[in-house]
Amino acid sequence: MPGERVVIKLGGSVLDGEPAYEAAAGVLDDYLRRSPAIERLYVVVSARKGGTDRAIEALSPDPGIRQRLRGYLAGETPDPADAAAWDSPRSALALLWPEIESAFRLAECLRRQGRRADIATQLGLYPIAARGSYLRADLDPALSRRRFARFDRAHRRSRIVVLPGFGAANRGGEPALFGRNASDYVAAALSMFDPAVGRVVFVKDAGAIYESFETAGRRRIAVTDAARLRAAEFGRVLDRRVLEIIRCEFHVVGRDIRQVGTVVLPAPAA
Repeated sequence: MPGERVVIKLGGSVLDGEPAYEAAAGVLDDYLRRSPAIERLYVVVSARKGGTDRAIEALSPDPGIRQRLRGYLAGETPDPADAAAWDSPRSALALLWPEIESAFRLAECLRRQGRRADIATQLGLYPIAARGSYLRADLDPALSRRRFARFDRAHRRSRIVVLPGFGAANRGGEPALFGRNASDYVAAALSMFDPAVGRVVFVKDAGAIYESFETAGRRRIAVTDAARLRAAEFGRVLDRRVLEIIRCEFHVVGRDIRQVGTVVLPAPAA
């Protein structure tokens, strides 16, 4: 039986420059030194802060098209002509590239800390599978289970695996995105397919989940359950789709993951 496995998701808001990657690598190294029982650490990374917006700008010089594309990624129904123009593996890869670059950047920083980190991207043996469109895909649970089994065998000796978030790979091996701000969703999905994952840690600049997040009366949610959190108006600190699929306890912390344990959210019923 595998030992303890943990998922840490690093948000783009905390990866705001090269020093932030070096700092994150140092914190991860310290976390593993203090946690010898962890057999495998999955690190899911977002793009460097502003990376996705820059990728969108590179796709079109037209501000109106860029705005509609942002809306499409956020879940708005597109004009059929726009959808036909955007929904391609080329567009998906262009938008995903900042996440892939972020994964390689963090892995390089970890290696400078003396930590070997494997990288699994959506262009290779990625453990999560997608189906449907290229820019607003759905999770494919059956294919994900089969793909994870192969991934797990390939990484049986890996203590750190860095994965770019935002999307997955479809049945044809092409990149497909889960929409904007979907790296939280990818981190949660790992807990569906790896039963050894006991904890998912979301590292955010907010450092916690708050009710009424975008108001002057916001209040920190210290300990809660998934049902209460589904009903809470907590803004965009956490992708709400996480609550539908996560299968273990999870935490939202600030840049220092040594805060793990300050916010404990029990998993929903399987």
